[in-house]
Amino acid sequence: MTKLPGQGQEPPLTVDRLEDFLWQAAERVRGEVSIPEFPRIIGPLLLLKRASDQPDFLSLPEDARWGVVMDHRWGHLGDFEEGVNRTLVAFERHNPGLRDLFREVDFNGVTQNRRHALRQLIDMVGELSLSDDDLEFDDVVGRAFDRLLIRTASAQGAKGSESFTPRAVCRLMAELVDPQPGQWIADPHAGSGGMLLSAARYVSEHGDNQANLALVGQEKNSTAWLTGRLNLLLHGFTDAAVSHSDALTDPLEAAFSELSRFDRVLTSPPFSMNYDRHAIRHPERMKYGWVPEGGKKADLMFVQHVLSILRPDGTGAVVVPQGVLFRGGAERDIRRGLIEDNRLEAVIGIGANVFYNTGIPACILVLKGPHDLPRERHGTVLFINAEREVTVGRSRNRLDAEHIAKIVDAFLGRHDVPDFARVVSLAELTENDFNLNIRRYVDAAPPAEPLLDIGAALTGGVPLREIESQADLFHAFGVSLDDLFLPDRPGYRRFPSSGYMATATRIPELAMAQEQYFLDGVRAWWTGQRELVSDLAHVGLAPADVRSQLEASLCLEQLRSGILDRYQLLGAVASWWSDHEDDLDALARYGFPGVLRRWRSLPRDRAGTPRPPKHLLPAEEAHFVLDVLGDGLRLRVAHLVTDERQKLVDTYLRWGERYGTSMEDLEDRYRRAANRLRERMAALGHS
Repeated sequence: MTKLPGQGQEPPLTVDRLEDFLWQAAERVRGEVSIPEFPRIIGPLLLLKRASDQPDFLSLPEDARWGVVMDHRWGHLGDFEEGVNRTLVAFERHNPGLRDLFREVDFNGVTQNRRHALRQLIDMVGELSLSDDDLEFDDVVGRAFDRLLIRTASAQGAKGSESFTPRAVCRLMAELVDPQPGQWIADPHAGSGGMLLSAARYVSEHGDNQANLALVGQEKNSTAWLTGRLNLLLHGFTDAAVSHSDALTDPLEAAFSELSRFDRVLTSPPFSMNYDRHAIRHPERMKYGWVPEGGKKADLMFVQHVLSILRPDGTGAVVVPQGVLFRGGAERDIRRGLIEDNRLEAVIGIGANVFYNTGIPACILVLKGPHDLPRERHGTVLFINAEREVTVGRSRNRLDAEHIAKIVDAFLGRHDVPDFARVVSLAELTENDFNLNIRRYVDAAPPAEPLLDIGAALTGGVPLREIESQADLFHAFGVSLDDLFLPDRPGYRRFPSSGYMATATRIPELAMAQEQYFLDGVRAWWTGQRELVSDLAHVGLAPADVRSQLEASLCLEQLRSGILDRYQLLGAVASWWSDHEDDLDALARYGFPGVLRRWRSLPRDRAGTPRPPKHLLPAEEAHFVLDVLGDGLRLRVAHLVTDERQKLVDTYLRWGERYGTSMEDLEDRYRRAANRLRERMAALGHS
């Protein structure tokens, strides 16, 4: 177990606090430094301050220490702006891995106000202590910088964020390619570095040393190249190599002008680009064909590039627009080649409006090296339609942890899942002329309402076949259909005399006992898992192994109830784990005292922040932390159960809206209303 940082001093700096600090700094200088420009200004300062505070982070000559920057800031060493530039040049010169990094970074302010703003930034960064002893985790600075990039991309919207991939997509891609320790990992369109960082974190979560990875990238956009390299460096990947070049025209080369090849490639190239065939080196990469130039359809050229740089047993994943799945001509021929050579393992559709720079639906193609696809999978492609696996937002949809868990589980299981996943044969793909439109094979649209039963609409009652189609939902909650319907003619049931609205309000009460029994079972399950979670600290289990065991045991014990399905249970653990990721990291690194320390350091006005008592014995510390973590997971499950119970009410009300009033009922009401009208007219003396 690692020594707890900041012991006896101020609480260690957390990712949340540093993120807030950076955004406040951005707001303070916004008039002179735009939001898109801010990461390119603050990033070099953070890198220099981190290197100054942590001696073994990077090589730092005497003329490039933070104290020199402060001397320039106060005018002790001459011109301020040019002095900061010279400090960064000296920093770069002593670190070959920083070559050309600060080439386009210039602290010369064109106005007095801008000079003042830059001085403010230097003062603010100077207040930070960025040594390992003062950080909660050694990647705090990098993660806070990455969150700043996320905020910047969100603020920019579609404009200017084409090189930024949502981090949930990066996480999904890493889980699909399953990087292993010691491998060479590449992103030919590295952008802000999210793919490479997600691959490294995946390896770390599985208990392996991410420092043993070789992270390699290319990026032709100069702004994205700078922020991406800064992001990797601030995360501690000082040996990561990201070339400022175009992967399509100038792919990376190894010895003797051979293409560099990698164990894992994950990338999100720009959509719908043009290309110049004559500018492309190593044309042998385009084994399956060339799309027409000038049509903004270079997407499958990027896919072929990934295939060409995979090692024989490698795995790749590429984000592309869904148009590449069904357009004809040369693109159809390329798809045919991929499939017939068993290079395409899976096609995974992602919902619309997930990316920052486009609202169109995208998909992920999972690719294999020429010798990697198992023989039993030859001649098949897995299709996953995850278009509904998003959380709808106001301006942009997002993939959440539970969506990723469902997609990855279906991918790893590689079996048919109704309305979600299907393994399709080469024969069927050939019959469809290699059209890979996902909906052709897996339609995720909500099931259509059954046709209105004419007999029920005319004479009343609810069709028994409609009731029985939903019976399992009600039975799972212990709700007897005899409590909701009365006998009627054969094939039909009728609503109680109190009416369907009144009966619907009774459903939560009828479901209460079974619902509580289920939640009590979850509570008992957690009691049995407390030792496993404690082993994060005591035994040093890999976080991913603990999570997998939690998922497996929860499904084993609770799936048979029928209240929640497998994906809901997996999603509950996944979303809970995501919410408590830093708590669980603190537990793994510092034990229960580390978790309590971070909770006490969080802002008191932050919703849901636990408030540990000041003085706890070691056994009490463990008990308190495990209670808080368990309550968080049970709350997640309880919300899902509440949603499922509401589906019972909604289903019953829908039957009421369809069949609560028949034509006979309407005619009867009409007759009675007509009789009352005649009686009233007669009373008034009208015959």
